[in-house]
Amino acid sequence: MKKSCRLFAVFALALIATALIAQDAAPAAGDLGQRISALQQRGAEFLLSKQLPSGAWMEHPAISALACLGIADAPQYGQDDVKAKIDRALDFIASNAQADGSISDPRDRRSYPVYNTSICLIGLLRFNRPQDLPIIKKARAYLLSADVYPEGSADVADVAAGQQTPAAGHGYGRKHRADLNNTAWALEALYLSDHLDREPFNNDPQAAKKADLAWDKARSFLTLCQNLADTNQSAWVKSAPDNDRGGFIYCPSDALQTDAKPQSLRAYGSMTYSGLKSLIYAKVDKNDARVQAAFAWIGKNYTLDENPGIGDSGLYYYYHTFGKALTLFADADLTGADGQKHPWRQDLVAALAKRQKADGSWSNDLSGRWMESIPELSTCYCLMTLGVIKER
Repeated sequence: MKKSCRLFAVFALALIATALIAQDAAPAAGDLGQRISALQQRGAEFLLSKQLPSGAWMEHPAISALACLGIADAPQYGQDDVKAKIDRALDFIASNAQADGSISDPRDRRSYPVYNTSICLIGLLRFNRPQDLPIIKKARAYLLSADVYPEGSADVADVAAGQQTPAAGHGYGRKHRADLNNTAWALEALYLSDHLDREPFNNDPQAAKKADLAWDKARSFLTLCQNLADTNQSAWVKSAPDNDRGGFIYCPSDALQTDAKPQSLRAYGSMTYSGLKSLIYAKVDKNDARVQAAFAWIGKNYTLDENPGIGDSGLYYYYHTFGKALTLFADADLTGADGQKHPWRQDLVAALAKRQKADGSWSNDLSGRWMESIPELSTCYCLMTLGVIKER
């Protein structure tokens, strides 16, 4: 009898141990959702404590819009007082709307009107207040205007041969070189507002035609940013390292410089996820060679320890593009180049949880590049990331 009891006890302990191991190895979706909510709760408390009397964060339109987007999916947003604070922030953003349709503060020499307008438009669209519709329409028109989204050839072969001016993306403002970061933000804003140029919201067929042409230009520019000889015949692609195949670079015009440095043409994580996300917004099929090559690069460079290609720089923006692109594209697991399956949602939540500070904020202590040492900005990125990957 005693022997039987001992055997039962051993068996019971083994079952408990097995269950605990299984729980650690594959947390339930409900548990992951609870972890995300807890991180959001603390992060949103930090951000709300930093809101200024004007309703803004850092008196900056884009950062204020990012803060609103981050808080919108946090548990606190159900509270009336928090909704009122967001409303004040949206009023601040709207107050920065300019006559040309841009949303920025012209008194700030670093206002970067395209960057600000894109992010503010995404924020205004998220909350969709009726009084903001005229501002939303003008901001969309600004991002489509030739001043900030210039014409160019969509024929990649002619561009590579020097016969045509390349189709440009968006830069920080007028007369700024086009880059993938600004283009990705602008394309997200144009994707979310695309319905405004189509029936029943707009009965002008020329508006829909202009919107379609904008996506043609976008696909061409994205192609010029990708290291893929099958679709991009640019000279820099031919000399790029094989292990960068499928990745995206920041600025294709850098490749046209006679003294271009090799590192300026290196693909890296946040740009490759931005490129993948933008291809999806531009309605490029998942089986397209460009999408498949980007996904192959991601599989080879899967990590949450750094922004692959540039280390600690831009880590939290990398997390944001990682979460958004994989939410749009991927299954629950991502298969790496070695065949290993990565539960990317769980990995991302673990990386964010490990880096959240005692006050609920995030900041990049290892690299201040791109302002990530500022906790308000990095916390916005992290809250937006958690909101995107939280399963509804």
